[in-house]
Amino acid sequence: MIRDFEPPDSESVCKLMAGIPEAAQWPANDLLLGSQKNFLLRVAEEEGILFGLIAFRIIADEAEILNLAVDSGRRRQGMASRLIEDVIAACKAAGVGRIFLEVRDSNRPARSLYTRMGFTEVGRRREYYRQPAEDALVLARRLTED
Repeated sequence: MIRDFEPPDSESVCKLMAGIPEAAQWPANDLLLGSQKNFLLRVAEEEGILFGLIAFRIIADEAEILNLAVDSGRRRQGMASRLIEDVIAACKAAGVGRIFLEVRDSNRPARSLYTRMGFTEVGRRREYYRQPAEDALVLARRLTED
């Protein structure tokens, strides 16, 4: 089940993130930003166990996926795709024309997933990531025709 993040989920989300070193690590307090108007956090859970999340924000007619994480034991089962599809549906309903995201240049599995989901490279941010320093590829997917 994919649903909205709720404040009691903070501990579970932090545990999930701690087990996924390649995902952006956020302090628990930052998770509570979900109450802000343009920031949305959705979680995937099954039988009360949280195993995935996607965070995004919508500003005017654009959106940005800020974080996507799925527990390593639950990968390659389509959950990341379903989380992205959930964001796409929410963005279409909100009138968003294009969704952006950044991904580490070296993260081949994520890049492959995003390509399958219709994202294409539109730019590069030099040394965007730290520990280790690495370029970010900026990807976008158009939701509406011009």
